[in-house]
Amino acid sequence: MGHPLKNAVEPLLRALDDTPIHVKQLAEMFRKHGANSKRNGVEITDLDDKDVVPDGLQNGWKKDGPTPNEIVGAGKGNRPDPSEYLDEDYIATHLDQFTGGATRIYKTDSLLDWGPGNNQVPGNATNTAYVFPTDKLNELMDQVNSPQDLAHALGLPSNFFDGGDVQLRDFGPDELSGLSMPSGNEGGTDADKWIPGGYLPSGIPEAVIDIPHDATGWNNGDGVLDQSRWPGSWRSLDL
Repeated sequence: MGHPLKNAVEPLLRALDDTPIHVKQLAEMFRKHGANSKRNGVEITDLDDKDVVPDGLQNGWKKDGPTPNEIVGAGKGNRPDPSEYLDEDYIATHLDQFTGGATRIYKTDSLLDWGPGNNQVPGNATNTAYVFPTDKLNELMDQVNSPQDLAHALGLPSNFFDGGDVQLRDFGPDELSGLSMPSGNEGGTDADKWIPGGYLPSGIPEAVIDIPHDATGWNNGDGVLDQSRWPGSWRSLDL
């Protein structure tokens, strides 16, 4: 029989040891992929710092679900549905940020060639597109000082806006079919940088929507570029 105090304390210590594992892993991911973001700078030393992991995500993670490392490590096409590791309330609150509409940035040449959707991984028939809340993207564009700053904030290559025409496509609230938390299995997912939880390292929320199969471009359609099939509306991007 052990000491009564030791018997009472050890389970508590084990519980405390277990609880922050997912937070540490998430923080490390956000720091790794957010080196160019102010909120992920070298001054941050505490991996549990709430300024690294977006507010709500720390408490929204199910303690009995897979860890961030397990999810990312499963690889694109094999990652679990976010409902397996994120609380229902967290997911609902996250998606509420998109009720005013959502926006995606496209390179015009690619948009004309392939349409507004990304083909899903094999076995999943739905085309999708990653989107940002329109209001939050507009705020971000008002705050950045250069196209390079915007690219960094959105997790894009630093030269994304260099050369070639780029445009926005706004999807109204009634065009957000299939609005959902990204699983990391979607077409267009950067397998090396994607982080579970629905945020970029800069703190910008992201989600995915369904794109109709006939919303195609020159290279994947029926030889007719019919933009009337495309959801959303065009808007120029002025930086």
